[in-house]
Amino acid sequence: MSKFLPRQLQGFMAAGGLATLFHWLVMAVLIGAGVEPILATASGSVSGAALNYGLQRRLAFRNAGPHRFTLWRYIGSCLFAWLCNLVFFFLLNSVLALSVTLSQIVTTGLVAALNYLVYQRLVFHEQSL
Repeated sequence: MSKFLPRQLQGFMAAGGLATLFHWLVMAVLIGAGVEPILATASGSVSGAALNYGLQRRLAFRNAGPHRFTLWRYIGSCLFAWLCNLVFFFLLNSVLALSVTLSQIVTTGLVAALNYLVYQRLVFHEQSL
């Protein structure tokens, strides 16, 4: 990516980018099949999160603690991110009446920033066991 970004942030962005593309693919397929946008983004978010765990451990947080600790924290952070995704998307799309695409782009940026902080400080930080 860039020699100016720390390796951890580069890995986070690469893993998150792939997971986000998967989220959006699932969301687009579901919307194309007639599913309501709010349910489609919720389903896409869960799908992307499943892919993201392994990618984050491989690409960004290589020194993370054992799965028995990080997986449960990751699941908790996903629930938090999933709720944030729904709330942000609902506010942008339903309250502010932004398009589905713009609402999801803004939502994704907000949730990504929150995720980086949560992953770095709570989920994948090195354990002193």
